Amino acid sequence: DGGISGDVSLIGTTPTFTIGDAGAEDAALVFDGNAQDFYIALDDSADDLIIGLGAAVGTTPMLSFTEAKAAAFTGAVTMATTLGVTGAVTSAALTASGILKTDDATEATSTTDGSLQTDGGLSVVKDAVFGDDVKLLSDSSVIAFGADGDTTLTHTDGTGLTLNSTNKLCFNDASQFVQGSSA
Repeated sequence: DGGISGDVSLIGTTPTFTIGDAGAEDAALVFDGNAQDFYIALDDSADDLIIGLGAAVGTTPMLSFTEAKAAAFTGAVTMATTLGVTGAVTSAALTASGILKTDDATEATSTTDGSLQTDGGLSVVKDAVFGDDVKLLSDSSVIAFGADGDTTLTHTDGTGLTLNSTNKLCFNDASQFVQGSSA
């Protein structure tokens, strides 16, 4: 192959090692392993810098960087320390096994501020514990109780709260209650 054997050093005040000639072709640094090859390459057709499995550029990419400065991982990412993110994280789903924690103490005063925000619903399997107020900010908001939501407490704008149907507001052992006589 005409390869270089032994160590190669690039020395100087501002050393530069250039791979490629500014042409429209891929350029790669291939690590030729015993059982598996890896590459770091410029995929010139996509203008991406890719780290991948194999010897051919574009074969089994594992990490790619775009000219827009976006990074994409293919496969699982394991972090041994804290991950800091600036900007948006876009994904179909972000799954964490463990605690997803925000240490920011921004008070929520609307649906678009606070330390944790979602533009969709929130599903919680276990108990929810709040250290301060719970605010339902829409008129006619409903709190549904039970697995089938058969008992509801609805905000009646300008009047108060309405318990649905002929359900009862019970006290003590449920022998004492307040109930409407009709639906």
